[in-house]
Amino acid sequence: MRRALLVALLALSGALPARALEAAAAKVDITPDLKTEKVWLAGFGATGRRPTGVHDPLYARIVLLREGKKTVALVGLDLLGFYINDTRTLRAGWEKGDPNRSLFVNATHTHSGPDTLGLWGPMIGRSGINRRYMARINARIEEALGLLESRLKPATASGGHGTLDPRGLCRDLRDPQVIDPNIGVLRLKGADGKAMATIVNWSCHPEVIGRENRLITADYPGPLCARVEEKTGGQCLFLNGVIGGLMSPDTQIENFYETARIGAAVADAALALKTEGGRGLAYRFEKALVPVENSRYLLFLSALTAGHTLYAADGKPLAAWRAWPLSLRHLLFGLPASLRPFVETEVSVLDIGPARLLGMPAEVFPELAIGGYDGRYSFGRPIVAPEGPERNLKEAPKGPYLRDLIKAPVPMIVGLANDELGYLVPGYDFKIRSSKTMLPRFPGHYEETNSIGPSATKILTEAAARLLKEPRP
Repeated sequence: MRRALLVALLALSGALPARALEAAAAKVDITPDLKTEKVWLAGFGATGRRPTGVHDPLYARIVLLREGKKTVALVGLDLLGFYINDTRTLRAGWEKGDPNRSLFVNATHTHSGPDTLGLWGPMIGRSGINRRYMARINARIEEALGLLESRLKPATASGGHGTLDPRGLCRDLRDPQVIDPNIGVLRLKGADGKAMATIVNWSCHPEVIGRENRLITADYPGPLCARVEEKTGGQCLFLNGVIGGLMSPDTQIENFYETARIGAAVADAALALKTEGGRGLAYRFEKALVPVENSRYLLFLSALTAGHTLYAADGKPLAAWRAWPLSLRHLLFGLPASLRPFVETEVSVLDIGPARLLGMPAEVFPELAIGGYDGRYSFGRPIVAPEGPERNLKEAPKGPYLRDLIKAPVPMIVGLANDELGYLVPGYDFKIRSSKTMLPRFPGHYEETNSIGPSATKILTEAAARLLKEPRP
């Protein structure tokens, strides 16, 4: 009798519907108040630029998801970057120690937003971060998350994946010519069939507007999201992808008509993708210690500690004041590898319905994501320009590449996720001067001077491979 009852209960439980997905979305204005908050524009050169006005607002775009006990918040910021300690501060304020809550943060990497990394102040070595402004960002996001939690409603997730010809939209400023054409979309709809949120994933630097600009702007992600919101009626969140290499807008002129053109083209391509449904919500991450090998970072460790805790080789944290003597020793004598500090970062994987998002805490070279050393992603250009610097493609890494490892109907790679460590350069092509300033640069090797170091590439890609081996929910 007991056995029959147990079988009946098991059969009944199997017939019950799967845990339903719930969702809510919003955006909050995080534009600096130039009358009360002194900021410096980030992204070009070695010092910041004082903004003279605001062309279009900057937003924190938020999508909150719940399935059963699990709750995941996605936050997209119209900022150049967001360091791991800032992510963890925001995470702690919202999660409040609840292991069932998770937070995934991405910065669009606009080059006309305020310095949030401490690298573009009034002079070299002086931070441009306005702590009052940073605290206001956190407060607004936490307030919005609390409000959204009370507004969660049943939702369905569907997604699509395809390619978008980058010509006229994005180009590669560094050989070999490898441009990631992948574009992905994830749509969340309510029980009434109306759009709640649309998540778009595509890869290109938001730097249509260049270094002479003095107006705050979200660059092309602003009009991209505005167009999606206009056409769907729901919120839009843009997740930038693999932008190393360097992926830059394919424009002949810098103006706001071009930001609108590129934004609209990407938005329309995303909305045109065929989608399929799926279930499941899961988030996991792996912490990683990365050595600080960049000589210029070692000279200005205090800037790095604006958003990172320093660690010794044995994994023990170093006091923040240790940054100054380490930098001084490096300046005077050089810092041997045994004394170089480490920083902790994280690689993450987020599953939402049919989509799997790989979060990388840096600007990933497309070659690491899709390969393309045979020229298949050069889109009409020579894989290596005859008059340019030599590239020994025979030493290029073989697959499988990161996108090959994402076993999902809608694969997405998200750069600048939860942290920003600069460029992840393929090891075979990492080339720098041995001088403390790393100058003069080798022609065609700018990105190395803005990378935390060559070891980071192997450490972070291997962490990603381990996370991606885990099955989807």
